[in-house]
Amino acid sequence: MRKIMLSQAALLQAALAQTASMARHRPLAIAILGLAMLGLPAAGFAQDAKLYADAVNPDAGYLRVIMPGKSSAIVAGDSFSELDDGVSPYVMIDTPGTIAVSAGAAQGEAEVGKGSWNTYLITASGEGHMVTDPLTHSPAQADVTFYNISDLDDVDLYVPAAKRAAMTDIDTGTGEWIALKAPLSLEFQVRHGEDVLASVADVALVRREGTTLVFRGQSGRYELVALKAATKAN
Repeated sequence: MRKIMLSQAALLQAALAQTASMARHRPLAIAILGLAMLGLPAAGFAQDAKLYADAVNPDAGYLRVIMPGKSSAIVAGDSFSELDDGVSPYVMIDTPGTIAVSAGAAQGEAEVGKGSWNTYLITASGEGHMVTDPLTHSPAQADVTFYNISDLDDVDLYVPAAKRAAMTDIDTGTGEWIALKAPLSLEFQVRHGEDVLASVADVALVRREGTTLVFRGQSGRYELVALKAATKAN
């Protein structure tokens, strides 16, 4: 999974990084150009958010599940019923290792490492895929994670204001990540080639806060869901 740090000044130039893809381990280019000069809303955030849990146990790992729609889930024995957006909070795993996951009718296991943040994806076909989220928890940036759990491969996450794709060629059961200077408010689109399949507007990015974007659906009916990531309180 790529890791990109974009400062407000650096947004005047294309930011480019190549590392291994989250699930396929192949290079992928991410570029966002000129957002700072586009007059995007940046005011109106009186306080910075503090989303991520304090490191009570530095060796703990974190795991959540993302499903195609409203359902129930069990993560490491913690039950979550009727998740409206199909996204559970991160659950702190005091003893990392092989963790049991249940989401709707799907069941699986996830390998959680020490100090890692992880997401178990359930795709439209019902298959389970484990991905690791290299979040920064930066006091000056917002983490943005995008997951494709639809029946389509090779979709792009596009930022209309920047006229650039933030993430490209995202297959089903995988995801990508970027960190953006915050506060900022953006529209995001999911595109397949030149076709816009789904979009979500006015996504507020806040410092030290994680924003989760989930592209889901099948057979021509798709949606892009945006929500704030959360950590389960112990």
